[in-house]
Amino acid sequence: MNANHPTPADRSTASDAPGVRVPPVGLGPLVRTDGGWFIGDHGSRAHLAVLPEGFEHRVTGQEPFLVPWDRLMSLELGVTSGRFFSTPAGGLLTRHDGIGAHGSWLDTMVRHPYDVWRPRFVHHRHWYPMPEITVLRQLLGNVVDLGRVHRLGDDAWLTSVVEALAADRLLRRWRTSRAVADGVKEIILRGA
Repeated sequence: MNANHPTPADRSTASDAPGVRVPPVGLGPLVRTDGGWFIGDHGSRAHLAVLPEGFEHRVTGQEPFLVPWDRLMSLELGVTSGRFFSTPAGGLLTRHDGIGAHGSWLDTMVRHPYDVWRPRFVHHRHWYPMPEITVLRQLLGNVVDLGRVHRLGDDAWLTSVVEALAADRLLRRWRTSRAVADGVKEIILRGA
């Protein structure tokens, strides 16, 4: 069992025990909790909901903004492992992944009309393991490149793909960036 991401068997066993809190399934900032998929802390002021229709950027005090899957031409992720560097103060002290003073973000090129969409989200309180961030970045890039970005909105598909990607044995097996790219692509195609 991965301490951050239990397998289906681990979740069913642990959730039967009274008072036991089971961590959400996910990769870095992408988590499944409260019946849905989110990028960023969904209990905070800014996060993205992964819906069947597309990404919905939710910011406290503003109307949610939905970008349908068919508008997305690219997906990149700017996030750090620790929460501090995703805060305005921490962002001023680092140039890590282009975080800057505005925190973590999803960077996308959209069509109809063509534009750059860069929604910000709030980092969870917990640490994101760097291998998970790397795998999530590869997943987001590959689903677009393979023409399967709409599959992110399929709850069952995304759950199975994330569980496969988050498995400890897979993260330990992938030693090079090429191995990560090939492994993620294989899991996406197998789950398609």
